[in-house]
Amino acid sequence: MKKLFATALATLGLLAGAMPAAAQGGAAASYPNAPIKLIVPYTAGGVTDIMGRLFAEQAGKRLEQPVIIENKTGANGTLGGVQMLSADPSGYYLTMLPIGTFRMPHITGAQFNPLKDFTYISVISGFNYYIAVNAGSPWKSVGDLVDYAKKSNGAVSYGTPGANSSQHIGMAQLGVKAGADWTHVPFKGDADAISALMGNHIQAVVSSSSILPYVTSGKIRVLASLGDTRSPDLPDVPTLKELGYPIVHTSPMGIAGPKGMDPAVVKKLEAAFREAYDDPEYQAGLKKLGMSALYMNAADYHKYAIETFNGEREALRSMGVQVK
Repeated sequence: MKKLFATALATLGLLAGAMPAAAQGGAAASYPNAPIKLIVPYTAGGVTDIMGRLFAEQAGKRLEQPVIIENKTGANGTLGGVQMLSADPSGYYLTMLPIGTFRMPHITGAQFNPLKDFTYISVISGFNYYIAVNAGSPWKSVGDLVDYAKKSNGAVSYGTPGANSSQHIGMAQLGVKAGADWTHVPFKGDADAISALMGNHIQAVVSSSSILPYVTSGKIRVLASLGDTRSPDLPDVPTLKELGYPIVHTSPMGIAGPKGMDPAVVKKLEAAFREAYDDPEYQAGLKKLGMSALYMNAADYHKYAIETFNGEREALRSMGVQVK
């Protein structure tokens, strides 16, 4: 009997030695010992994807494991959040979360609950949004566009990268506050909306930094930005807030994992992500892409998630949207 017991113990020891470190206990001490996947919930080649890849490269250096980008497109950028519902909380499968994560549950419902189903790690950037028109148009200011819209009974149409996006909601809020009636035309992305503007199929766009090359070439005129402060890329362009409209959309982009992650693993990721964010190459990349430098640690990001989830509900209600 003693011999059988000793043999069993030896066998268990051999099995334990063959198991990955993450499965043996002490997972946080050896984390990470395999590549990490990071979902970018937008198409490859777009601004968010490029930013995600720049960040993944820098984070991988700190973690000493590759951070591999996986694109999951659709559902207003919320498919990464959906993937977290079935992901193992070991820290090897993470996602970027756009602001739609906190908005869409109020509009269409969602499989996830942003307050319960994620482990928030870091915010690593923000978006700058702009209201712009064709440079050949007669509108030189937001006031000009508002006045024309009021006189033309809804003849102004504007494009955004999708219904219920920050761009759509920001322009809808402006219409409500200014008393202007205009028509929303949703596109699959900024590129399609800009093409429609250049072809004079729509009168305006609300776009991210994708428009900056067109501004530089003189093809597009920016009337206002939607940030809390002026964009460093267009310092002469006023914010809507400056113009008397208390409308601000910056859309922080963060990284989260599934619920139930080991706090020690979160701490390691948070530290690596902070170093990656501070890296001069990443900061230069953000500037080149026209994105804003914005960082939050895990605690601040969790607090932001709660405030934003509740705030989005109230913002939608103020627009007359029936929320769930």
